[in-house]
Order: sequence, then C-alpha cells, then structure tokens
Amino acid sequence: MRLTVRTLLAWIDGVLAPEDQQALGEKVAASGVAPALVERTKAVVGHQGLSAPPPVGRGLADDPNTAAEFLDNVLDAERLEAFERICIESDIHLADVAACHEILAEITREPGLLEPLGVARRRKLLDMAAKHATARDEPRAAPRSSGAKRSRRAPVAPDRRRAPVAAWLSAATALALLAVLGGFLAWSLTSGGRKTLKPQEIAAIEPVTPAAAATSTAAPERAPPQPAAAVPAAAEVPREPPPVAAPAAVPSPAAEDEIPILPPAGDAGSEAPLPRAMPAPPIEPAVAPPVPPPPSADRRVPQGDALAIVAPPPAPAMPAAATDPALAATANEPAVETGAGDDPSADVSSATVGNGGPLLHRVETDGVTAWRVLAPGATLADREDLLTPPWSHSSCSVAGITIDLEPNTRAVLSRDADGTPWLEIMFGRAAVAGRAADARLGLIAGGLCGVVSGVMRDPAGVEMAMDRDPGAAARPHRRGTVFAGSTEKVWRQTAVAGGPAPEPLAGLPPEVLLPARSAIAWDDREPAGGVRLPPAAEPDWMRIRGGGDRIARGAARALAEKLAARPEAPVEQSLRELAADRRVENRMIAAATGALLGDYEELVNLLCAEPPAALSEGQWTTLERIAVPLAIARGDNAAAKLDAAFRARGPAGMGDALVALSRGFTDDDLAAGGDATLVAGLDDDSLAVRRYAIRRLLDIVQPEERYRAVYRADRSKTLRRDGIAWWRLQLEQGRVRRGGSTPEPARPAVSPPSRDGDGDGDE
Repeated sequence: MRLTVRTLLAWIDGVLAPEDQQALGEKVAASGVAPALVERTKAVVGHQGLSAPPPVGRGLADDPNTAAEFLDNVLDAERLEAFERICIESDIHLADVAACHEILAEITREPGLLEPLGVARRRKLLDMAAKHATARDEPRAAPRSSGAKRSRRAPVAPDRRRAPVAAWLSAATALALLAVLGGFLAWSLTSGGRKTLKPQEIAAIEPVTPAAAATSTAAPERAPPQPAAAVPAAAEVPREPPPVAAPAAVPSPAAEDEIPILPPAGDAGSEAPLPRAMPAPPIEPAVAPPVPPPPSADRRVPQGDALAIVAPPPAPAMPAAATDPALAATANEPAVETGAGDDPSADVSSATVGNGGPLLHRVETDGVTAWRVLAPGATLADREDLLTPPWSHSSCSVAGITIDLEPNTRAVLSRDADGTPWLEIMFGRAAVAGRAADARLGLIAGGLCGVVSGVMRDPAGVEMAMDRDPGAAARPHRRGTVFAGSTEKVWRQTAVAGGPAPEPLAGLPPEVLLPARSAIAWDDREPAGGVRLPPAAEPDWMRIRGGGDRIARGAARALAEKLAARPEAPVEQSLRELAADRRVENRMIAAATGALLGDYEELVNLLCAEPPAALSEGQWTTLERIAVPLAIARGDNAAAKLDAAFRARGPAGMGDALVALSRGFTDDDLAAGGDATLVAGLDDDSLAVRRYAIRRLLDIVQPEERYRAVYRADRSKTLRRDGIAWWRLQLEQGRVRRGGSTPEPARPAVSPPSRDGDGDGDE
C-alpha cells in the first residue's frame, strides 16, 4: 500500500486492517514528511477558527463533489494529483477532507447510527418536537409581587392550544432529511459502486515509479524506493492498533489509482498540534538508520522528500549524458534501498506510457528500419531512438532514472561500455530525475554535453529548440538549454562515452554550480560558447507536466489504442487508418505524427482541405503550429519533403505559393513585392492560401487587438471585403513591415465584420 493523502487519513482514523495499519505505520515512521503532516492534520481539524470551503463553490478546489469523489475513491486520476496537492498546501481543504473522513470512520465503527428509525422512535421524536414547540410558544408567568392582592376572579382553565402547524412541518422536514441521509449512507455502504481492495490485495501493492503511478495501471516493473528520511523526535509512542477490519464506507485506496503525496507549499510542522478526538495510529520506529535529505535553501518541503512518504515524485527523470571515467564507478552503484519487498529487477530498463500517449521507438529488422510502438513494461535495448507524438506525454526509466518526454520530442537513449546511461535530445524537451542521493546523470543538448548532479529527486529539465528565420534561404537555428529545476544542481562538462574532456565552452567553467531555477544555454550561432542564465520562473512544461485539454488527451489515447491493437504492424499503416477517423482531433494527431516520421501527405491534405471538410480556424492554427515549423527547422531533407507534399497535395497551381507562405518572408522579400503578395492572398480562392496570408500579415504587422479581427479567412467573399480593404490601406501606406506601428485609417475605421452569415460561399 502506497502512502498518499487518502491512505494517510485512513491510517490516522484507524480504519485499516491490522496488517495494513502496521505496514503503513512503518512507512510513516520512515518518512521525514509524513509525521509532520499527521500532526498538521490533527491541528487543522481541531482548529476552531478555521473556515471551510464554500458549500456551493466551483472548480477543483471548492466543488463539494470533488471532495466527495475523493473520499469515495472515485476521483479521476487526472484530477487526483492536483486535488491532493491542494489538500497539502491548504489548511482549509485538508481540514475539510480529514474531518469528513473522521465522521465516516466513526460511522463504520458504530453501525447502529445508520439503522432506520422504527415507528415508535419516529412517534417519540415527533412528540418531543411538538412539546418543544409548545413550550417555546407559551408565555412565561410574570413574577408575583409580595404585596399584590389575590385576584377575585375565578381561576382560568389551563390553555390547551395545539402546537403550531409550523412546528409540525419543521419536525416532518427534519425527519424526511434524516431518512434521506440514512438511506444515502446505507447505499454507500452496500451497493454504492465504491472501489475497494481486499486486505490481501492491498498488502501486495508495492510503490511504483512516478510516471507509472500517474499514468499506467499495469506497469510490471517497479522502481527502487527512496532512502528513508529522518524520523522526527516528536513521533508518537507506538501502540498496538485496534483490530478493526477495513470498512466499506472508508475504502482502502487502490494503489494503481493513487497519486503520491505531494509537498506542501510551506513548513507543515510550523504550528503546534491541537487536541483531536481520534488519536493517531502508531508510528513504528524505523529499523535502519535514517538518511537525512540534502539541505536546501528553499523553505518548502522538497518534492523528493515529500514523496519519500510513498513513491518518487511525478517529476521527470534525469536524462543520461556523457560521463568521464571518474564518474563511471559511482554511476553504476546500486540505488539505496529503503524497505522490504523491492523488485529485484528494478534496475532493469523499462518503458511505461504516461497520460494515455504512446511511445515510439525505431527498430531494424532484416536491414529495414521502421517505427514501432513501445509497449508498457517492455525492456529497452542498449540503444533506443525514441519519439513522442503530439499531445502525448510518455515516460521511460533506466537504471533508476526516470525520463519524462514532452510531446513532439525525439531522443536517443543509450549506454556506454561501463553501462552509464546517456540521453541526447534531438529536438523537444524532457524532464529528468534520479532517485539515488548521489545520482549523476549525463545530458546532451546540442553543444551542451556533461554530467549533472545535486538534489536529483527534484527534476531537472533539458530542451533542444529548433526554429528557422523567415525566408526560403534561412538556415535552421538550434538552441540547447539545461534547467536546474527547483533545487540547485552541479553541471560538469565532459565528453561523450567517457572520453577526454574537451575544451570548456567559452563563458562556462568546467564545473558550474546552478542555483535553483537557473539554467545554462548553448546557441549554434556561437557554437564554441555557452551562457549562464539567472534564476527565473521554471518553464510551464516543467511545472505542469501531463497537461493538455480533454480533446487532446482523448486523441492521444485514441492513437495509443490504435497502435497497440497491432504492435507488429508499421506505425505508418495505423496512422493512415486513423487519418480517416470520423473525429477531427484523431485525424489531426495522425497527420501530425506522420509528419514527425517524415510523411507529410496527410498533413497537407488536412491543411488544404476545403469546406465542408475543412478544419476550423482554431484547429487549422493548432495543426500548422505543431507540425509545419518543426518540419522546416529539422533540416533540408525534412523541409524538401514538406515542399514536395505542398506541390503534390495542395490546390492545383498553388503549390509554390503555399511553400513560400509556409516559410515566410524576409524584410527584403517584403520590400521586393512580398507585401503585395500577402495582401493579394487574402482574396485567393484557396482557403489554405487565405489562412496562411492573414497569419503572416498578423505576425509581421502586429496590429492592435481591435484590428486583428477585421478579416477572417473562413468568411464569405462579401464578409471578407471590408477586411481586405483595411489591409490594402496598410499596403498603400507602406506599413506591411516588421517593427512598424499600425496607423489609424485615413478613412473611417473599418469595424469587425458581423458573425451573421459566416459562410464560405460567395454572394
């Protein structure tokens, strides 16, 4: 059983089976974060002045349904990690789920609370409510003065007024709500569809790698656990847990659905714990001497230490790179083990799939090279050429190193003669992490080639960016960057395969201390030099991994299922079949993946499709942005294949125009008539030409927001007329140039065209 927020709550409330309670107590004792989180949970639950989330809130944090699904163990894996992080970082949300869990745990220990009321008990409750209402409505007798004379009137008969109707209605409403609540709780304890595991199944679950925990439900190989963290001196004295069986109302979470506990934003143990009704279960002392985590200037609990509670963080792993002979000995040492039951084959290279996206690798059979899908749990070869399709977040692990590849990334993973892993990013990005405290990993990104070390439990990042300046004669431009991540790292330049260290890059010493959130960069325009970048915010792809909207994730899953159905078939064949799918996002990912493999026919077919089969404006822009610039920047061969596809598959006679529009125009091209070509393209019969023309004009002129919508390529000829007139005015005034300002029109400003009649036919 892995240690997460939900399992920790079950352990605190003592609702697990005795063997699970003891096993989880040992994990808590071996963690440097879990005991502090236990004390903080007790403190926030007993905090009288703490507010609560809004009962009708919206969003992941404040929606009551999210907390209910979390407690019921039915929250999707895509939202589970984010919600657990919210609970750890927010006292209000932690107190909310902990208090609700405690109430449910108490109900499981007192089954009588859920028994339906009998007729006699209901009648008694009604009578008590009626008497209470009558007593409330009767006026109090005024105190008699000692000197008052006795009244001579006859005694008044006692008032036998009936209880008000409102009192009866209130009592009936209370009973109805009580009955509904009792029925709901009874349903949740019996056939509520709650997902639970048997105690023997829970005991068999072992910690998994971060990528596998977040994205795979059947990864057979397990990564070795982290070193045990120091046990706080204030840990409670162990006691024998009560023999309470795992209840149905508070299920023991399934290990494959759990997300490891993530680090809180602040010091979890800064406040003294307040009293709580339920005592915390025992914390067993660690058997082995704990290994304290490395010091860090960041006051937040490091992500790696927080995940020592369970399994490693969902952070990507450290890519392998060149190492010298001095590092070979330590690089091959086994990772520190933290507990029993570890998979002895955890150091074997394995591949896992994350977030539903496939991972491709290049294989050679009988002298023929082809791309194949890499099945989850497959063993990696000594050298692997890996590729992640668009919208896919794939992961692989090798020798205790986790590598999280971002979409549209190609990387080569290999080992040298000493078994040291190497990772070279050809294009794209990867986040990398090592689990051992002394992990040292190699990275190659263009001219950056060296070994990175430090607090590797917190991921580092590596990026190889490619682009091309506008114009047909422009050369590809490559930039490599290594990011330190949230903790400091050490970068030492070395040579590939442990050879002699080359001359250090100008501007970088042979060994560089990278502060947290800093980076080093290399640019092929100055290939002999490198620069250190000051600390700044981490890029979004490192902070928020596995992103993308619901449609993109669905397309990635569809691609994975299509490739997995016939793993031995060529990937290109499956892509051609998916390119005919009825869902447009599936056609888009098939075309973009084919472009990564060097086949641009389906890509050009989609970009040049005419109504009614044409993509929407947003879909066209997305597909063009993720596929065409990379194809042009990868090199002359890829760019030539794309040009040939435009000429063969584009509109008749417009192949050369599309090639020029896809590559863009230099300032000299604009001055030589390119500006007039772009404006004329706004009135072309081809939708693809019109879309490329307006996109290039917007990139060049950068007009004010109010003028950006005066023209849309997918509107009818009549509705495009005013927009074309506005752009012709810019052409006449010589404003279709880079760096210029958008002029105020000489005639009355053209208002954005109405959305009425937004068709593609001419009038």
